[in-house]
Amino acid sequence: MLLLGIDLGTSSIKVSVVDAESQLCVASAQFPDTEADIISLQHGWAEQSPAGWWDFTRKAIQKAHASKKYDPSKIAAIGISYQMHGLVCVDKNQEVLRNSIIWCDSRAVPYGERALKKIGEEKSLAHLLNSPGNFTASKLAWVKANEPEIYKQIDKIMLPGDFLAMKLTGKITTSISALSEGIFWDFKDDKISTDVLSAFGIDQALIPEVHDLFSSHGEVTSAVADELGITPGIPVTYKAGDQPNNALSLNVLQPGEIAATAGTSGVVYGVTDKVSYDKLSRVNSFAHVNYQPDEKRI
Repeated sequence: MLLLGIDLGTSSIKVSVVDAESQLCVASAQFPDTEADIISLQHGWAEQSPAGWWDFTRKAIQKAHASKKYDPSKIAAIGISYQMHGLVCVDKNQEVLRNSIIWCDSRAVPYGERALKKIGEEKSLAHLLNSPGNFTASKLAWVKANEPEIYKQIDKIMLPGDFLAMKLTGKITTSISALSEGIFWDFKDDKISTDVLSAFGIDQALIPEVHDLFSSHGEVTSAVADELGITPGIPVTYKAGDQPNNALSLNVLQPGEIAATAGTSGVVYGVTDKVSYDKLSRVNSFAHVNYQPDEKRI
């Protein structure tokens, strides 16, 4: 049995095919070979095209197939890692409404600051473990204020990995880990934060159905399977932001474990089971891949 991993990075899409029994990588590929474009229409803005991500994904998978090191029909499941905090907006037909505002875009900072004042700094940190800052919820608030005609058409919002799973399966889902990186999750009440939704004036109906991170997020459609040269019905069984995914890859899962990674950005992270926060907002806290309400891993 083979497993297909897809990493939606800032600079490229990388794919790996792994033998589930031996746990060895049998093939890998990336596209493009040079850095993907970041669109910056103004100072501090950073966007990428979700359609471009999908095109790169198809081409990376085709490159992996071209190695002829494995039988694509043996691929049994798909997992996704992705650049965190980006905003993807789609209409009721799952058509993308605008470029994704990605993690390194800073335009939404003032919206996060205003939400922090509305919620209250102490309550925000105690429940969200972060200030709203420049994360996904603030980016959506920017769209609402500055692109109202686009905002009116939004049926669902997604993180980049949710979008990729949607393209594969036609299903739109998310997870607690994803919602926490968007600053939509209340860690004290273990639910979508009504304080954040109220502060930004966001309708909860825009947020996708929440699934366990390690569960089925839909099955590859026949049309996509034909296009990618894989078997229809393969489930997407995992999707997580790149940093929690890196921690999983390094087996950093339990309280007290620490690691560091470097890529387009560099991150040092540790795992705790405490719903605690940094009063000076120097440390960001998000739900880990193994977070459960009764066994918290942050």
